[in-house]
Amino acid sequence: MMERASVHPCATRCFRTASLVFFLISTFSVQAQKFIGTRLEYLPEDYNLELLEVETVATSDQWVAFDQLVPNLGMGAGVEWMRLTLDPMTENGKLIEIQNAGIDDLTCFMVCDGKIIANYPGGVMNAPSEGHQFGTYPSFPVPLVECNELHALFRMHSNKPMIIPLRISGPRKVLEDAHQRDVLFALYAGVMLVMLLYNLFLFLSIGDRSYLEYVLFIFAIGGTQLVLNGYAPIFGIDRWPWLNLRLTHLFGVFSGITTIVFVQNFLRLSRYVPWLNKLLNGYFILYLLALGLALIGRLEWSYQLINFCAAAIFFFIPGTIITMRKGYSPAKYFLLAFTVFILAVVVFVLKDTGVIPYNAWTFYALPMGSAIEVVVLSLALASRINQLKRETVNAREEQLRVSQLNEQMVREQNTILEERVAKRTAALESANSSMKDTLVDLQSAQQQLVQSEKLASIGQLTAGIAHELNNPINFVASSAQSLRRDFEDLNQVIDGFKALDPDDPELLVALAQLKEMFGKLDIDFTQKEIEELLHGIEDGTKRTSEIVKGLRIFSRMDGDNFTSAQINELLESTLIVLRSNLKDQAVVEANMGEELPLVSCQPGRLNQVFMNIITNAAQSMEATGLAIEERIVEISSSQVESIGQSWIEVRIKDRGTGMSEAVKSQIFDPFFTTKSVGEGTGLGLSIVMGILSDHNAEVEVETEEGIGTEFIIRFPL
Repeated sequence: MMERASVHPCATRCFRTASLVFFLISTFSVQAQKFIGTRLEYLPEDYNLELLEVETVATSDQWVAFDQLVPNLGMGAGVEWMRLTLDPMTENGKLIEIQNAGIDDLTCFMVCDGKIIANYPGGVMNAPSEGHQFGTYPSFPVPLVECNELHALFRMHSNKPMIIPLRISGPRKVLEDAHQRDVLFALYAGVMLVMLLYNLFLFLSIGDRSYLEYVLFIFAIGGTQLVLNGYAPIFGIDRWPWLNLRLTHLFGVFSGITTIVFVQNFLRLSRYVPWLNKLLNGYFILYLLALGLALIGRLEWSYQLINFCAAAIFFFIPGTIITMRKGYSPAKYFLLAFTVFILAVVVFVLKDTGVIPYNAWTFYALPMGSAIEVVVLSLALASRINQLKRETVNAREEQLRVSQLNEQMVREQNTILEERVAKRTAALESANSSMKDTLVDLQSAQQQLVQSEKLASIGQLTAGIAHELNNPINFVASSAQSLRRDFEDLNQVIDGFKALDPDDPELLVALAQLKEMFGKLDIDFTQKEIEELLHGIEDGTKRTSEIVKGLRIFSRMDGDNFTSAQINELLESTLIVLRSNLKDQAVVEANMGEELPLVSCQPGRLNQVFMNIITNAAQSMEATGLAIEERIVEISSSQVESIGQSWIEVRIKDRGTGMSEAVKSQIFDPFFTTKSVGEGTGLGLSIVMGILSDHNAEVEVETEEGIGTEFIIRFPL
């Protein structure tokens, strides 16, 4: 069963109190107010007032009479002057009362026969004369003087609408009316305060944010009405002129913002009426703009913008109707409350603009409408709580029903699943066995591909290494043949000397023959040639030794054991092996750091890393069109320390075509290659990444299309 909406007794009592207030207002409202606006005169706008004295203004012949009992001057940035002609015989000792507490700057000059005999300050920004203030409205006593012509001259300026409900009454009457007005607004303030405290209590008890928003809404609406009717000085606001001048604007902005926030959340506009929720967000921003204008002193613009934003309340009605049609029952109370309030606002605005007459009914329309709205909205909040309770109960019942249904479905599904699991288990076991066999085959194929990549690299190097070894060996063999020829010539001379016999009578002839043979030999040239041949043989053997040493280091390619090695030695051995392959591709510029610490590594595997990267660097420049001497591969090594960390850094940079970001992101993926079909397997850099990961090394790639690529490898120490 649906729970009926209940209303808290306190809300009922507040409604009855508000009804009493409205009855009193209606009772006092029927008392006729004798406004004398038609006796007022004003100066035209084109009349230059700045160059005239007050006496001159008072006696001017440019005055124009109003045709309204309650003149409405609207809003303007200039100073307005008005003149009231008094009867010295009948109106002496009475009070002139302007029933508008919102005029910013107001001064009344009493002019007798063209001379100023008194002046009285008034308005929001001026403290009233002592003994002449009755209630919240500015009032000015008519002096007891004898004169032929007595005028009250009013100088006023305001950033709000200047409505002039002017009357002349005795002090007693003015005081009685002020007392009645104070009583009514005291009752109004009491109703608003009770509703504020009541809803604040509900917020503290329930914790629903809507009640806090409503409390702020009540404070803003109630405070706005008190400020508009001149009750701000009760709270000492007049001691801060800057704040006092802007108080109406600040409360206007605060009222608008709190109204928007309350309506958005209460009606759930983001759920039910999204377009209205976005529209109110726009008005929220405009209210903030109005606040900024007020703070910087653009008060007239701020007031106009606040009045424009007040039109947002007209969108509440269609939004509320849409919400009601979607089943949100608290919206009916909201519709009633804001319908009354909107009518009150319309009456208030039409009164300020002069469309409808100024009287007690139009004056009290907004306080009455706001009080009714506040009370009815309390009922709406009570209905909302009941709605939320019903939704909670329905949700729990639906949750229970769904839970039971789910439980039943789970039991049925469990039975079905058990049967399916049994069948599936058997199928999975069979598939698992097949997958194991497939995995073994894949692992074997992967190992074969990696081994093929290694063998391809070794095969690529074989011809170059053979060429590198063949050159010094051929040089040594050629030098050995020349050396043998020189030694054969020398051996002939030596054998001739060995054959000499001191006792031989033809010794001189033999010596002469040897001398002739020695002369033909050119011993100086032969000695120099032998020395050069020996140096060439030494260089060839040294070069062969370097190649063999490089091959010995590089040959440890498949070693699994980690050992301490010098990175520079590994780089040099790789360059030795690659020298023949690179001579027709690129020029290598090496800048090795000195006294680098040893690194724990697998030397042979690191040689494979350097070989792959250097080879790729050289090949990347073939398509650039550069001459070989311009195809430079820069290799450097250094020790880097930063923030307590230390590492060996190897940089390999080329001047090739570079890579795009898409290619860069895939270069370490297995089987990815940019080479033509048959020219590469796509495993080189994948193997490089695997080896570096085993060494806890980091690799960074910096590349730019058309500029080149740089590999940066960091080995931790």
